Amino acid sequence: MADYDAIVIGSGAGGMSASLKLARCGFSVLLLEAMPAFGGYLNPFRRRNYTFNPGLHYLGELAREDSFWRLLDELGIGEAVRFVELDPEGFDRYLFPDYELRVCKGREHFIERLISDFPKEERGIEKFFEAFDKIIEAVKASRSMEGEVLKMLSFMLKHPIMLRYSRVPYQRLLDEVTSDRRLQAALAAPCGSYGVPPARASVITAIMVWAHYLKGAYYPHGGGGALRDAFVKGLRKHGAELKNRSRVVSINKQGGEFVVEIESDHRYTARAVISDADPVITLGRLVNPKLVAPRIKTKASRMRPSAGALCAFIGTDLDLPSIGITDANIIHYSDYDINKVYELFPVSRPPEDFPSFFITSPSVKDPDGGHAPEGYHTIEIITGASYELFKKWANLPSGKRGDEYKALKEKMGERLIAAAERYIPGLSQHLDLVEYATPLSNAYWVNAVRGGCYGPEHSPDQIGRGRFTSFTAGIDGLFLAGAGTIGCGVMPCVASGILAGGKAASYLEP
Repeated sequence: MADYDAIVIGSGAGGMSASLKLARCGFSVLLLEAMPAFGGYLNPFRRRNYTFNPGLHYLGELAREDSFWRLLDELGIGEAVRFVELDPEGFDRYLFPDYELRVCKGREHFIERLISDFPKEERGIEKFFEAFDKIIEAVKASRSMEGEVLKMLSFMLKHPIMLRYSRVPYQRLLDEVTSDRRLQAALAAPCGSYGVPPARASVITAIMVWAHYLKGAYYPHGGGGALRDAFVKGLRKHGAELKNRSRVVSINKQGGEFVVEIESDHRYTARAVISDADPVITLGRLVNPKLVAPRIKTKASRMRPSAGALCAFIGTDLDLPSIGITDANIIHYSDYDINKVYELFPVSRPPEDFPSFFITSPSVKDPDGGHAPEGYHTIEIITGASYELFKKWANLPSGKRGDEYKALKEKMGERLIAAAERYIPGLSQHLDLVEYATPLSNAYWVNAVRGGCYGPEHSPDQIGRGRFTSFTAGIDGLFLAGAGTIGCGVMPCVASGILAGGKAASYLEP
């Protein structure tokens, strides 16, 4: 008899959601996490009296009865976290050389704002949102057509927009609706949320990100840790067993049971397994190769990771609100051509300047959330960074990569802070605490392939059928969750966990 009904590997948003879904259905669940703390990107870290949230900056669709709120409610934690709504008139500030776009809540309100900013482009804006509406409708309809050829044919006949755009880059749609480079930049501005420029990004991903945030932006009171804690509390309430410092090294199947081995050589058995790890890791490193069909092995091996990042986590005595820093995120672009901006990031040498970066202050968004001591603030600055710059230290443990690595990290971090001073003057003179993170930090703390922040790259060939959207990999009883299924972001990963957990529950039912 198996030790558990299900073992879930990885405690990111997908793994915790899958575990909670199964536990609420009455199944015995073991959740295994490699690191000391649970939560993946939801896990905050503390330095002195500052708390930082590396993987959660804001969330959408969280008004009561919106899609994300309903997902959390399905897991029994909809009321467990208080979400602070960010400024509905401008929660994102995209700053170009001589233009600022403030993204506001509400589709119609945002359309009015775009038309006000680009009065000669009204028809192009209308065309964009006509395509937007059709794509949203098609994506909703696609959720019920899994796998059946006749259903897929019927779906394509009803939704030709998907034939037109599902396999082309977002730039194609932008070129079709407008030739105005400033408007194209405005419509492509949120590409930092999925890490690829419009010339390489999936149309579907770009539209879904717009749809997510045009319903408003929110931040959990207490940061990502508050959401993580709500999951953990729910899991324990429903009898799930959670084990940290339990890195999985192999998944095998003997008869009708899975055998999951961790680094300590301890083995656990279960009737089903859900992996929240990247498919490249799950299917390429953990699962016994004899269990993986050649086509699945090939698909996983060809998945390209997303971009990495350099992050500066700062504690400061600056009075941020007094110098104009609000709860809005600041996103800097050095050029209207966002494809060019991405090309300006060097691969093999440290950049002299940063063509794009993101600034946010959790302590301003959530003033009584415990992010900083009284009279101080936290700031998080993020920009793109090549894994290749840090690759030679990839096999060394965190904290033991030597002086050369530390010097490179600090050199780049200091340049990033200097770049951010155009929005936060004097910041470099008011650093009470600073810590930098590189793509190797992501690789270590959340097992991200080549330090990618977003799971597999969100390019047209890796969306939909290019991912593991069925949550399966051709092995009875093995299911997948996380960014390698639906896509990146907290809400897609929570949805993936619920759906993978539901499939596992059906499999486990007598």
